[in-house]
Amino acid sequence: MLKTRIISALIGVAGLLGILFMGGIYWQALFLILGIIALYEFYMMMVINNHRVLFVPGYLLLLLLMGSAIYPLCLSAGWFVIIALVVVYAVLGYPRISIVDIALSLFGSAYIGFCLSYALKVSELEPAFMIILLAFILTWSSDVGGYAFGTLWGKHKMVPLLSPGKSWEGAGGALLLTVGMAFLFLQVFELEKLNDAYILVLALLASVAAQFGDLFISSMKRYFGVKDTGTIIPGHGGVLDRFDAFLLVVPLVYYFFS
Repeated sequence: MLKTRIISALIGVAGLLGILFMGGIYWQALFLILGIIALYEFYMMMVINNHRVLFVPGYLLLLLLMGSAIYPLCLSAGWFVIIALVVVYAVLGYPRISIVDIALSLFGSAYIGFCLSYALKVSELEPAFMIILLAFILTWSSDVGGYAFGTLWGKHKMVPLLSPGKSWEGAGGALLLTVGMAFLFLQVFELEKLNDAYILVLALLASVAAQFGDLFISSMKRYFGVKDTGTIIPGHGGVLDRFDAFLLVVPLVYYFFS
């Protein structure tokens, strides 16, 4: 299992960074595909839990939110179309479609689409590749630090009802490794807007955001009664499993640089 996780992680990271390095339409298509898959995984968790999914309004909302990062003028008309569709679904589908089904369908779409739209907005910054690389390094460092410190020294449970494996020692390790990797990044690469104080604040906030993003999706999985959001990544689960922390980190990084 560990070997599978390592191999798929290496292949996935190499492919991910390679596509992002090419930029342009490849960058946009990558995050759009990731968003579509992540939302599909969210909707399949709903189906498993016997919820009815509003697929059409949900996917339109995802595309609208992500597309607005590139084509902001389409926002107003798109919102009206989606709201109208939701009303039609609610009326014609009553009582099969409940307000809970509507809320979950739209929230999953809004959360994924809104957060990932910032990954598209980063492509407009300079230097885009280095900024998105930093966002991933901060995310991965927090994940690895939390796992390593939690495994070695974790004794005090942080949120046992939500995620029994998470500990305060792991949370501290996530912060430490994220800060360390951020300073290493600053030594290797030159970015005009970053100095020691700036990178420290960014790293600390990014680690906190990453941990909350991870725990939030854990709460979704616990509510829906599933272990993983999907199976598309061997040894890692689904796209939403792997990008749960990144969803909250990338908006933070964007605002720091914009």
